[in-house]
Amino acid sequence: MSENMHSTLSKWLEELEETKISTSDQINDEARANMVSFGVNGGLLQEWGKESLTGFLHSCANLYQRKSNDLKMVFYSWFDEQAGQVRISAVSQLHGKLPFSCKLNSTNLSEVVNGIYSNDSGLYTKGVLDVWCQNI
Repeated sequence: MSENMHSTLSKWLEELEETKISTSDQINDEARANMVSFGVNGGLLQEWGKESLTGFLHSCANLYQRKSNDLKMVFYSWFDEQAGQVRISAVSQLHGKLPFSCKLNSTNLSEVVNGIYSNDSGLYTKGVLDVWCQNI
């Protein structure tokens, strides 16, 4: 855990320690079981800072990797701008895809974080959802 991480994000990361990573032959069931959402707003984002949020999401990926018990999975994060939530989840690499019905733009974490700060997931402005993925 980063010492530069905002206290709220550190607390959320501690709470994620209770997370159990699920697997399923059905990708949507697996994705839903492993999804966690974090509500954000402009005031919180300004208080946290981009560096803190980036560190938090990296730490979430590391936690999911540790909790996955050596299963080959894909951790992913995206911004749901309609809900005002940063979301994370993981699915088995065996599925060979992510559980979205829209077009995806697999991008780096800083682009997703920039989208969170500009309230733009890419879905409504570019027609594709920006998603950060990492094999774990």
